[in-house]
Amino acid sequence: MRKIFTILLAVVMMAASAVRLSASDKFVSFGVKAGLDFTNMTKFEDIKKDGFFKSYTGFNAGVLLNLNLPLGFEVQPELLYVQTGINSKDYSIGSLTISENSVLRTGSLRLPVNVMWGINILGVVKPFVMVAPYIGCALYTNGKLLGIDISNSDFKSRLEYGVGLGFGVTVWKIQASFKWNWTLSPFLDSSKFTIPAIKDQVESAKLQGGEISLAFIF
Repeated sequence: MRKIFTILLAVVMMAASAVRLSASDKFVSFGVKAGLDFTNMTKFEDIKKDGFFKSYTGFNAGVLLNLNLPLGFEVQPELLYVQTGINSKDYSIGSLTISENSVLRTGSLRLPVNVMWGINILGVVKPFVMVAPYIGCALYTNGKLLGIDISNSDFKSRLEYGVGLGFGVTVWKIQASFKWNWTLSPFLDSSKFTIPAIKDQVESAKLQGGEISLAFIF
């Protein structure tokens, strides 16, 4: 029985080594990536009711370049189209109560650089953690925020920058990951908002949220 187990284990390790040599040992690999984004807006804690801001579901899609480095490290720059947004519902400030269901959507071209570290298991499975600074450019925004019409002219800045932290696993050529992104750059001009409490919050508000993605590496 031990001999059979030893033979089976040797066969599995040989097969894993063959896959590793043909795939994960490549220094440079290319891939495609797509997934979902779940975003909301910071800086509204003081005026938030239950359900005031609920996560907006958008998507991401693009291409990647994977650099396989020694000691379990990988560097993976990506070029992604990312759709984020905000859902707003009923809100109150003091005695003022306003009912307005609004959706604001923003599309951006984003360049994250994922710095990843993981452990290869039999050369086939590699769980990893990552940190991902990113920069980007907002392409458009449209919809409403708290009942106010928002358009491209309302950008405070189209430049985006931030950082993400996450984890994932690569199985053969399939990479699944989750990442939480903090955008550090305010993006909306607050001049359209007349209520001071809202105006101050919008002035410094930023987008943040989770990203679930699936990639195929060639």
